[in-house]
Amino acid sequence: MADIVIAIAGKVSEYLVAPIGRQLGYLFCYRIHAEKLRNQVQTLRTTRNDLQITIDEATRKGDEIRPVVRDWLNGVDRIIGEAEALVRDDQNMSCLNGWCPNLISRYQLGREAYKKAQVIVGIQTTRNFLDGISYRVPPRSATFKGYEYFQSRDSTLNQIMDVLRDDETKMIGVCGMGGVGKTMLVKQVAQQAKQHNLFTTDIYIDVSWTRDSKKDEEGIAEIQQKIAEMLGYQFQGKDESTRAYELKQILQKEKQLDKEKVQKKEKILIILDDIWKKINLEKVGIPFKDDQTICKLVLVSRDTNLLRKDMGAQKCFSIQHLQGKEAWHLFKNIAGDSVEGDQLRPIAIKVLDKCGGLPIAIVTIATALKDETVAVWKNALDELRSCAPANIRGMEKKVYTCLQWSYNHLEGDEVKSLFLLCGCLSYYGDISMDQMLRYAMGLNFFDHIDSLEGDINKLVTLVKTLKASSLLLDGDGSGVGASRLLFMDGDHKSVRMHDLVRDVARIIASNASHRYKVVEDVPTYQDWTKIKDESKFISLYCKAMPELPPMLVCPKLQFFILHSNSGASLNTIPNTFFEGMSQLKVLALSGMHFPTLPSTLQSLANLRTLCLDRCKLGDMAIIGELKKLQVLSMVGSDIQQLPREMMQLTNLRLLDLNYCEELKVIPRDILSSLSRLECLFMKSSFSEWATEEVCDRHSNACLLELNSLHRLRTIEVKIPNAEFVPKANMFDHNLTSYAIFIGSFDRLPETYEESRTLHIKGGDENLLSRDGIRKLLRTTEELLLWELEVRGGPIPVRSFDNLKTLVVGKCHELKILFLLSMARDLLQLEEMTIKVCNEMQQIMEVGHVGINLQLLFPKLRSLKLRYLPKLVNFGYFSSELETTFEAMCSKGNPDINMPFFNYQVLFSNLEILELYYLPKIKEIWHHQLPLSFSNLRILRVEWCSHILNLIPCRFIQSFKNLKEIEVILCENLRYVFDVQGYDDGDHVEILSKLEETLKLENLVEPKGISICDNEKNESSRGCFSCFSPFRHVEHSSIFCPEKEDKDQGNVNGVHFLGEGFFSNLEKLKLSLLHELKEIWHHRFSCDSFSNLRILRVDSCRSLLNIIPCHLIKGFKNLKEIKVSWCWNLKHVFDLQGCDTYDEILPKLETLELEGLKKLKGIIIYTRGLFSPSMSMSFQNLKCLSINDCGKKVGEDEVLFGEKVSFSNLEELKLCNLSMLKKI
Repeated sequence: MADIVIAIAGKVSEYLVAPIGRQLGYLFCYRIHAEKLRNQVQTLRTTRNDLQITIDEATRKGDEIRPVVRDWLNGVDRIIGEAEALVRDDQNMSCLNGWCPNLISRYQLGREAYKKAQVIVGIQTTRNFLDGISYRVPPRSATFKGYEYFQSRDSTLNQIMDVLRDDETKMIGVCGMGGVGKTMLVKQVAQQAKQHNLFTTDIYIDVSWTRDSKKDEEGIAEIQQKIAEMLGYQFQGKDESTRAYELKQILQKEKQLDKEKVQKKEKILIILDDIWKKINLEKVGIPFKDDQTICKLVLVSRDTNLLRKDMGAQKCFSIQHLQGKEAWHLFKNIAGDSVEGDQLRPIAIKVLDKCGGLPIAIVTIATALKDETVAVWKNALDELRSCAPANIRGMEKKVYTCLQWSYNHLEGDEVKSLFLLCGCLSYYGDISMDQMLRYAMGLNFFDHIDSLEGDINKLVTLVKTLKASSLLLDGDGSGVGASRLLFMDGDHKSVRMHDLVRDVARIIASNASHRYKVVEDVPTYQDWTKIKDESKFISLYCKAMPELPPMLVCPKLQFFILHSNSGASLNTIPNTFFEGMSQLKVLALSGMHFPTLPSTLQSLANLRTLCLDRCKLGDMAIIGELKKLQVLSMVGSDIQQLPREMMQLTNLRLLDLNYCEELKVIPRDILSSLSRLECLFMKSSFSEWATEEVCDRHSNACLLELNSLHRLRTIEVKIPNAEFVPKANMFDHNLTSYAIFIGSFDRLPETYEESRTLHIKGGDENLLSRDGIRKLLRTTEELLLWELEVRGGPIPVRSFDNLKTLVVGKCHELKILFLLSMARDLLQLEEMTIKVCNEMQQIMEVGHVGINLQLLFPKLRSLKLRYLPKLVNFGYFSSELETTFEAMCSKGNPDINMPFFNYQVLFSNLEILELYYLPKIKEIWHHQLPLSFSNLRILRVEWCSHILNLIPCRFIQSFKNLKEIEVILCENLRYVFDVQGYDDGDHVEILSKLEETLKLENLVEPKGISICDNEKNESSRGCFSCFSPFRHVEHSSIFCPEKEDKDQGNVNGVHFLGEGFFSNLEKLKLSLLHELKEIWHHRFSCDSFSNLRILRVDSCRSLLNIIPCHLIKGFKNLKEIKVSWCWNLKHVFDLQGCDTYDEILPKLETLELEGLKKLKGIIIYTRGLFSPSMSMSFQNLKCLSINDCGKKVGEDEVLFGEKVSFSNLEELKLCNLSMLKKI
C-alpha cells in the first residue's frame, strides 16, 4: 500500500508540482533566462556569420543558394530580431517609480526568453544541410527571334522535327550555302522542340573556330564547358580527356540514374553551328555512337560531305536558295510595296536576281533600297553588275557583291568607318557597345561633339543605321564591357555581325585606302613580317601571347590591339616597341605584365585611348606624358597606387578602374585635377577614402574632391562606410547615370536595371538628410536601404520623384515606411520589396480615414512583403486608430479583422503580389475593394498563419488575369476560394486565366479549396467542390501536412476534384491528404482530364484507388504515374465494367509504385498483377518500378500474366516484394 501511495504522490508531483515550479522559475529566474537567451543569440549569430562566408564564396562562383538555406537565414534573422527586442530592456522590470517589482513583466520576460532559447536550439539543429548550401545553375536556354517563315522550308522543318522524335536517329546534319538561313532554321528547330517538350535542355554552340586549324584544343574545351554549364555540372578534372570522360558519363542513360547533377529523364539537344572541319566528338565527350546516349546532335555546315562522311550524320537536310515567289515576297516585305510599281518592278526583279536567292543578300539589298527613287535603283543595279567579287572560301560571288554594294551605299564616312571597325572587333561573338565607344572616341569619330552623352547618342545612331541596313545584328548582351551604365537599353548593350558580313568587312578594310590588318594568331616572331609598314589598323587576337619584335615600324598606324584569350600574361615588352608608331591614337593591351611601362610609350603624343585591362602594372609615372589621353581603362588590373603624374591628364574624359581590387592609394588632388572627366568607374576597386576632416596633402583622395569635377555625368563607386560621405553636397553637378554603393556590401551587381542606382547599407537616418544624399534621392531610380537605423519612421526623405524600384530590408526599428505626403510622390514606382523589418507595422501612415488614395501607386507592378512579423496593414489607420486597435486586442478582442488593403488604395497595374510571414494579417482584401487588382498575374502567400480565406466570393471575378497562385504554410486557411453564390448553371468567368500554377502546401486546417452554397453544412468536404470553375490550370500541387488531431477539419471528402475542374491540367501532385478516399468526382465526363501528363500521389493513407473505371479512357496523354505510401490502396486502376481495353493509357511511359502496404494488384479483378488482356494498354511503358508494396503482391501467383507484353519496356525495377515467387 505504501508503494502505491508513493507512486501516486510521485505522479501528482509530476503533473502538478513540476509545472508550478516551472512557472515560478519564469518569475524568479527571469534574468537567468534572459542571459541564456543572449548567449544563444550570440551563438546563433556566430553560426549565421560563418554560414554567410560559405554562401558568399558560393555566390562568387556563380552558384545559386538553395531555398532551404535562404529560408533558414531568414528565420535566423527573424528570431534574432525578436530575441533582441525581448531582452533589450530587461532592466525596466519595476513599477511605482522603482519601488515595487513588476512581477507580470518579469514573468512574461522569463517565459518568453525560455521559449525563444528553445526555438534557437531547434534552429541550430537544422543547420546541417545534407544537400549542401548551393547548386550550379544552368544558364537559361537562349531564346531566338526574327525567324522568317518560308513555305518551301516548312516541310524541311517538319522533317527535322520528326527525326528528332525518332529514338533511332542520334545525329542530324543541316547544310547549305553561307547566308541561306541555316542558323535561323536550326534555332527555330530548337524553339519548336522546346515548345513540344521534346528535350529538357537545348544547347546552341557556335563553332566558327573550326575555320582555324590551330584552335582544336581551345575549341573542344569551349564545347565541353558550354555543355557542362547548361547542365549545371561542374567538371572535377582539368585536362581534356578527363573532362571528356565526365561529360560522356552524364550523357549516357545507364549512368544518369547515378548522377544527381542530371535529372532522371533528361533529354538534351546539342546544336553545333558553322562547322568548317571535322570535330572529334570522342575528344569532346559526346557519345554519339552509343545507343544509351540521352542527347541528339544537330550539325550545321556549308559542306555536305563533311557532315555525312567526316562527322557521320545519319540524315542530312539541305537548305536551298529561295526561289521565285518566296524570294520576291521577302524582298517586297522589306523594300516596300513600291516595288510593284510599273517603273520599278522590272528593275527590282533584276536587282533581286543579283541576290542569288540568298536571304542575307536579299535582306541587305532590300533594306538599303527601301523608299528610294527609280534613279537610285538603276544606279544600284549598275553597281551590282560591275562589282568585282573576291574569292572567299564558302561564299558565293553574288553574296560578296551584294554586301559590298550595301557598304558602298552607306551614307557618310562615319558610319562606314564604324562598320569596318566592327568587322575588325568581331571575333565570333558579340561586340560590346562600351568597348566600341572607347575605340571610336580615340579614333576621332565624334571629334565635333563636346560631351560624352553626345558621343553615346551619335554611336547609337550610327549603330541603328547599320542595323537598319542589316549589316549589324542585335547581340545577346554578353559582350564584355567595363561598365553597363552607359548603355542601359538591352538592344544597345552589344551587337554582332553575321560571319559573311564580317568577312566582307575585313576584305574591304584590308584594301589600299583603309589598311586594316586583322590577325587571329601570331605565334612566332617571323609572323610579324605579315604586318606591313603602311598599316593603319592592326588587331591581333591571339590564343597565346606572341613574341614581340624590338620595334614595329608603322608610321601611319592609328589603332593597335593585342588581345590574348588564354589568360597567360606576357612577361615583357621591348622598350623600343612603340618607337615607330607616332600617329597611334588607340592602344589596347590586355593580359600583359608591366613592371614599368615601356619608355617609348611617351612618344605616343597623339594617343587618345589607352586600355591596360587585366594587366600587371607597376611604375606608371610615364603615363603623365600622354597629354591628349581621353580614355584610360585599367579594368581588372593589379595596380596598387595611381601615380601623381596623372594630374597632368587634363583632357581625360573617361577613367575606368573597375575591379582594381589591389588599388589602395589615390593621392589627394589627382581626381580633382581631372577637370574634363565625365565618367568615373570604381566599382569593386579603391575603398580607402579619406574623410573630409583629413586635409593632409599626403593622405588619400576624399570624396569631396568630386565636387571639382563639374563635367562629371556618370559615376560607379563603392563607399565602404557612411563616415566617408561628406556632410556637404557631394555632387554639385547633375549626374545623368550612377551606381553608388554606401556600406559594406559583400557583392555588387554586375548589371543594373536602372541608370540611377543608390544602395545604402548601415548608417542612421541622418545619412539620408545629408545634402549630397538628399539630392541624389531626388533622381534615384533604384534605391536599396539595408540595416538602416531609423527609429519609428517614416524614412526622412522628402521626395522620390523618379523612384522606380525600392528595396528595404533589416531596418528593425522602422515602424512606418512612408507618410501619405511622401507616398504621393511615388508616381513612377514599379517594384517595391520590404523584408525582415521586425517592428514594421504599416507601409504607409494615413492621417485621416477618407482621404482619396486611389492614385498613390499607379505604376506599381510588383509588391513583395517578407518577414514582417508586426505588419498590420498597408495603410489604413491613423496612429490614434492604430493605438485603439492594439488596446482592443490587449483587452481580449484579438479577433478583430483588419483587412490588409484599404478599399481606397488603388493598384491598377499590380501584377505580382507576394506576402511572406505576415502573422498579423487575417484578411487581405477589404470588403469594399474596387477593381484595383484586375491586372494581378501572380499571387503568392506563405506563412501567413492567421489568414482564413484567400479570395472571397464578393470579388473573385475581379482577378481576371490571375495566372499563378501559391499558398504555403497558412495554418488557419479554411478555403482558398469562396464561390458561394455561383453554381454550375452560371455562365461566368472565374479566374479564367489561372493557367500556369496552383500550388498549395502545408495547409494545416483546410476544409476545401473552394466552397459553394451546397457545402455550407460541411456534410461533404471535398477538397474541390462539385462546382470548381478553374478549367485552365496546367500545374497543380496540393500538399497538406500530418496533424496531431485527426478530428480537426481536414480534407476527408469522398471526392477530391470537383466537376468542371481544370480541363487543361497537365501536372497534378497530391501529398499528405490522409483522409482522402477518392480523387475524382463521379459526375466527371470521360475527357475531363485529357491533357493530364503527370500524376503523383504521395502519403494519402485512406485512398482506395487512383483512377476509376468510368474515367480511365479519358487519360489519353498521361505519361507518368507515381504513387507512394498510400497504405489502404489495393488497386491502382479499376477496370470493372469496362467493355473493351482498347486505348487505355496509350501514352503511359512511367509507372512507379512504392510503399503501398495493402496493394493486391495494379488492376482490380485480375489474376496476376497485370491482366493478359491489358497488354496492349501498356505498349508504350518504358519504366516500371514496384518497391516495398503489400504482402499480397505476387502471393500464390505470378507477377505478370503469360500473355502480357511490354514491347517498349526499358527499365524494370522490383524491390522488397517479400512474397513474390515468379515474375
